[in-house]
Amino acid sequence: MTERPQPTDARDEGSGRKPVRGPEPGTPRWVKAFMIAAVILVLAFAAIHLAGGGMGSHTP
Repeated sequence: MTERPQPTDARDEGSGRKPVRGPEPGTPRWVKAFMIAAVILVLAFAAIHLAGGGMGSHTP
């Protein structure tokens, strides 16, 4: 069987330079930090309420 030639990028033909790469895929760091902070706040809220404290009495 014959191998197919790999497609080339028009930007790197004859220039001797590597092709330009875009940004790495994945979740940005600020989104991860925001999600961690949100989870911590939700867990703290649940723990305070399960322990019987927080936001005063809910009865009239």
